[in-house]
Amino acid sequence: MSAQTSPQAEQKLAELLKTLAEHADELQSLLDQLLELKRSGVLDAMMIVVNRFEELIHYLFQDPAVFRLLSIGVDGTLGAMSKLETPDILNVKATMQELIVRLGKNASPDLIANPKPVKGIWGLLSALNDPDVQRGLGVAFALLKMLGKQPQQ
Repeated sequence: MSAQTSPQAEQKLAELLKTLAEHADELQSLLDQLLELKRSGVLDAMMIVVNRFEELIHYLFQDPAVFRLLSIGVDGTLGAMSKLETPDILNVKATMQELIVRLGKNASPDLIANPKPVKGIWGLLSALNDPDVQRGLGVAFALLKMLGKQPQQ
């Protein structure tokens, strides 16, 4: 300690060091968890939500139906996540990120508000010739297959 350090500051520092020493295992565990969250990208995603929280909440509260759907989804997600292992959660995270990137780059409000109608069987067959529709259906069917599989215990 330097000559300029007051006895009160030295006492506070000693108390802090004692507290750190008493909780070293818990602090190491917390640090390990934070590092894993950082490595997996979860911490970065959480920080985006925190930094844009006001904007996100404003958007969600604009439409009560979206807010109700979100609350149901969060409740179900939290219950389901407790049954998953870490690799499963990381796979879901990566899949959701890719889905959000694709939707973000390709979606527009006009696409939903004014979709091009598919009229009749010939319109459906014509739409099925579109490679983007084929890929989208492939993803949809893969998701349906995953939903239909029996969970492995």
